[in-house]
Amino acid sequence: MEANTTMTYCTNGHPFDTAKSPTCPKCGARPAFGGFTATEPVGGGQPAGAGVPGATEPVGGGMPYAPVGGAAADNSDSFIETVTAGAAGTARDPVVGWLVCIKGPNYGEDFRIHAGYNYIGRATGDICIHGDDKISREGHAMIAYDSGETAFYFGPAGGRNLVKVNNKTVLNAVEIHAYDTISIGPNTTLLFIPLCGERFNWETEGKNG
Repeated sequence: MEANTTMTYCTNGHPFDTAKSPTCPKCGARPAFGGFTATEPVGGGQPAGAGVPGATEPVGGGMPYAPVGGAAADNSDSFIETVTAGAAGTARDPVVGWLVCIKGPNYGEDFRIHAGYNYIGRATGDICIHGDDKISREGHAMIAYDSGETAFYFGPAGGRNLVKVNNKTVLNAVEIHAYDTISIGPNTTLLFIPLCGERFNWETEGKNG
């Protein structure tokens, strides 16, 4: 006797004869692919619904990748773009000198100076000196490097407490030189260390390539 090749199962697991009905007479679902029985979602449970596959596990188990604050998704391209953008965003202008804290809460720390204006504050700015409440949150003072003159300048920029160079109060920007001391308020003193000047300049021999 020849086997009945028209018998199959729908995607909900019900057996039926496709010669008599193109869909399952019990639930109306279509036949499972290739005549195989419906699959189960990972971990067992109910078979997949009509036309909807069961949940799958990520490779190696664990939770699927999901963006912060979002649902699980395949975000590999977005993730790569984010990392690349973050890496590019960390690029900075070449350092032209440093301020090194020799007195105050940041004793021993150094702060990079770049060409042009560098605004100094406690919380925001090009140079942030944390932990000293006598320094204004932003724009207390500024230090600048003029690459054309290869000269450095320092002065106040709106902070409440006075700033000094070599223990002398400055009310306007003054030129500073290697190993001058800069006081911002009564608690913090910085030592100025230049990189650029007559012996080295990024605009000339310091250029890459």
